[in-house]
Amino acid sequence: MTDDSKGEQERRRFVRLDLNENVRALDSVGRDIGRVEKVGAGGMQIRLSDGVPEEQYNPGTQIDISIVEPGNVRNHFRIEVRMREGKLLGVQFLN
Repeated sequence: MTDDSKGEQERRRFVRLDLNENVRALDSVGRDIGRVEKVGAGGMQIRLSDGVPEEQYNPGTQIDISIVEPGNVRNHFRIEVRMREGKLLGVQFLN
């Protein structure tokens, strides 16, 4: 993991870390949404996989997801989409 740039950190309430591992986000029925690229105490950034309809993830949308880490470690979260720019989602943890 590497730290974000200092300028970006100054704009954020929580530090976000870049993930170098293949950490995947799955929807509530187990479909792969995409790769988790950054994570912090308040949320994360997900790059949607090809074929995932971007319009399903508009700002304000709340969903349940599972995060699958290497070694098949799973954690479940309720999130809200806060930002979407093309295939890039910024989400906030709700629980």
